[in-house]
Amino acid sequence: MNFPSGQTVNGDSFTTDETLTCDAVIIGSGAGGAAAAWQMTQAGLSVAVLEEGRKFEPHQIATKQSWALRNLYAERGTSVSMGNIFLPMARGRVVGGSTFLNAAICFRTPKKVLDVWQRDYGIDWADAEALAPTFEEVERAIGVTKTRPDQAKTHSLLFKQGVEALGLEGDFISRNAPACIGCGICQFGCPMGFKGSVDRNLIPFALQKGAALFPCTRAVSLLVENGAAVGVEAYGVEPLSEERRRKLTFRAKKVFLCAGSIGSPLFLLRSGVANGSGQVGENLRVHLAAGVVGRFEQVVDMWHGAQQGYYAHLPGKNAVLETFSATPEVFATQYSEYSKPLKHLRDIASCGVMIGDVSKGSVKLARTESRSNMSYDVEREDHLTLLAGFEAISRVYFAAGARDVHLGIPGVGKLSKMSDVEKITRRTDLPVDELAMYASHPMGTVRMHADKKLGVVKPDGETHEVKNLIVADASVFPTSLGVNPQISVMTTSVTITRQQLKVGA
Repeated sequence: MNFPSGQTVNGDSFTTDETLTCDAVIIGSGAGGAAAAWQMTQAGLSVAVLEEGRKFEPHQIATKQSWALRNLYAERGTSVSMGNIFLPMARGRVVGGSTFLNAAICFRTPKKVLDVWQRDYGIDWADAEALAPTFEEVERAIGVTKTRPDQAKTHSLLFKQGVEALGLEGDFISRNAPACIGCGICQFGCPMGFKGSVDRNLIPFALQKGAALFPCTRAVSLLVENGAAVGVEAYGVEPLSEERRRKLTFRAKKVFLCAGSIGSPLFLLRSGVANGSGQVGENLRVHLAAGVVGRFEQVVDMWHGAQQGYYAHLPGKNAVLETFSATPEVFATQYSEYSKPLKHLRDIASCGVMIGDVSKGSVKLARTESRSNMSYDVEREDHLTLLAGFEAISRVYFAAGARDVHLGIPGVGKLSKMSDVEKITRRTDLPVDELAMYASHPMGTVRMHADKKLGVVKPDGETHEVKNLIVADASVFPTSLGVNPQISVMTTSVTITRQQLKVGA
């Protein structure tokens, strides 16, 4: 079959097995894969982008949780890690990956994190000053601007008021949604098309330059000859049943694995490659998070405005406090104390603490190729950091005039003063599984390290053991970031791809 340059071809539409040839095949269309395609097509290379999920235009989005889980999320939104706590870990399965579903938050990789990568993992390019032009280029390409007060609305402005009253370090969140109207349903995708997810910018750019996009296409194994990657075996998949259709073989000079920190290690494990270090699927890092709700004497209507509009640093910790909102039914079920009567939901605001973990987990093969098997134990240090975040958010809300707060600990109920909060947050016997936490932004499972005994990929993204197999997503991060990762993923992917272009992709 001739390479369908510039076209989008659904994998489940093929009626016969096919073999396609190109310069590079990319597994995954999220932040990492899209950034790699963006760079390689600028260099004139033919690129195939494979995505297991479907492609949706804004008008096709149904703004219902049930629809989103079925159509946009991997494992129907039921990805969980089991350990000393039951930990939900949602991830995207759609063209655009998790950028399609996130709240558009854009932080650069913190300098302190890059310094650790350079010093302890031998990653010479991990330098904040040297990366600054690449950060700027990525931000321009996806339309990053700082959230305006009129976009943030009351729920974020109340938090800002408390932050300033306490003299903390905070600011409006930079987001790749410059035309955001604050409908507050980012987790469904943007039905207005106002979020700069990569399906709206980097992927269309790559298609204009001759790339081909293959939604509904599952990469199942790596093709290796003489110790080098030469392509990918894939199958078209029916998008709802996820059943295999026709076999699609992609022959390429380079294979870029950008399936995320769950999908990338699973692909390597299924292929039986690049695991001489024993690190594939290990070192799972996440951003643990939990929320606090504050009730005010005024109407807040938190579902009006940017879903996440303002943040503050948690002093002395690798963590941020970020305002967040959701639709009323979410808070009616999780915070029943504030929903009797339902009109009281109009008076609450919410903020979460998100931490860069020190805990670790792992990703292993499951019984079926569309499922994951994850384990993760929350360590005491992370538990205490979350409690410190609860305390800090409560203090901010009281400084902003809150009547009472509700911590992310089921059964605690409303607390009307800081001394009541501190009695809980400073308990030394509070079990970790009593916190209503979740995990986002998995990282680290195909860790980058200059030493092949300690990592899976080299600083240039190529695996230590298989030539021409490049990993360029959050799975290569050696440590947790402590900030939302999409800019870090794109910048890392651009840096890796440019290194590969220099040596001849």
